[in-house]
Amino acid sequence: MTGQAEVELANRQGRLHPSQRGKVLDGSFWLAAVVAVAALVVAVVVPLSTIDTRFGARLTGATVAAALATAVPLLLLAAWLAFVCGRRLADVRDGRLVAITGWTHDFGRQRPDREYPIVLSTRLSKGLNEHHYLTAGGKEFQLYGTGPRVQPDRNNTVLLTPRSRLLITVLPA
Repeated sequence: MTGQAEVELANRQGRLHPSQRGKVLDGSFWLAAVVAVAALVVAVVVPLSTIDTRFGARLTGATVAAALATAVPLLLLAAWLAFVCGRRLADVRDGRLVAITGWTHDFGRQRPDREYPIVLSTRLSKGLNEHHYLTAGGKEFQLYGTGPRVQPDRNNTVLLTPRSRLLITVLPA
């Protein structure tokens, strides 16, 4: 088990600590990877299954069109998901983090009147539950109960991965 001080030191130096790799390669990464592989397999199997092997390769134009109509969208989906997974893998391999430092404005339920480096806000959901958000670097992140503890009305540093723009942590500046 690594100490919090060691993780914070690595983050302050602009590096992703090895114990934080799970934040980048999380469940959504693995789901995207599995769906990409499954889409690729189905995109290859469907056209091959249209060939009638008992009586030779007898393909009609309609059969080829139907096979391509299924295969092309699946190949596009697999390519997009592979691109997304590749960016996350590159973030882990590279290990660099992007730091956004600035005064943290807490607007509560009000809307910000202009752009700020770091903004905290609160919104009510349909079930009247409060959801807390952090906006930094032009991207909004929902803060969960186990997420980073952001202290408003002070300078903070938000650390993001450079390619996939995932929130890693927030540290007091």
